Amino acid sequence: MLLVRNQAKTTAQQRIVSIYEQVRYRICTNRYPPETVLHEEVLAQEYSVSRSPIRRVFSMLEHEGLVEIKHGIGTIVTSIEPDQLAEVYAVRLILAESMGPSIKIPFDPQKREIFVQCADDFRALSPGDTIGFAEVNIRYMTATLDLSSNATLSEIQQNLFFQTSRMWLMLLPEMPWDETIAAVSDEPLEVVRRMDIEDPVGLAYAIRNHIFKGQQLLLKALHRRSS
Repeated sequence: MLLVRNQAKTTAQQRIVSIYEQVRYRICTNRYPPETVLHEEVLAQEYSVSRSPIRRVFSMLEHEGLVEIKHGIGTIVTSIEPDQLAEVYAVRLILAESMGPSIKIPFDPQKREIFVQCADDFRALSPGDTIGFAEVNIRYMTATLDLSSNATLSEIQQNLFFQTSRMWLMLLPEMPWDETIAAVSDEPLEVVRRMDIEDPVGLAYAIRNHIFKGQQLLLKALHRRSS
């Protein structure tokens, strides 16, 4: 389940949030790849709403940098440039380090099992299954953010994660599959190890290190693509 700010919402607001999360999920799993034009009338028909809620959804997605609204053309799914990728990752690293004091202890055993399952699911992926990778990666990152009691911090971190997550799908073909899966499947297990010793500060730094390693994998793939 994706994070939303924990506050009372009307039924109409809840509907908008639900549509927004679903469209964002499609963008971040490359079901709507960069340059895709999203049509108000098509989504309004799919979700049985007027165009007004869809416009609100597009505005929310534009605020996150996932789409660009061009008058006379439509709403277009954006791509992320290497320089922007580096900037977003720099902020993600800083925010991850700051998570420690807000991480809730004692840890919920059910949440521990989510991380174990994510590690198993990463290893079970068939080579080249980018959509499956994206789905497990979103579950893993959502679970890490759910450890924090600071809803504002988690919301910012989540938004930044979704800005960069599409790059994994575009660059996975440039990465050695077995090496990449070994790296990412160890990440949730390191979280489990920190949970087992009740170490929230160490857990925050572990998450920070995982983000850094992910950035390095992406940069290497970008270099291979350009060379």
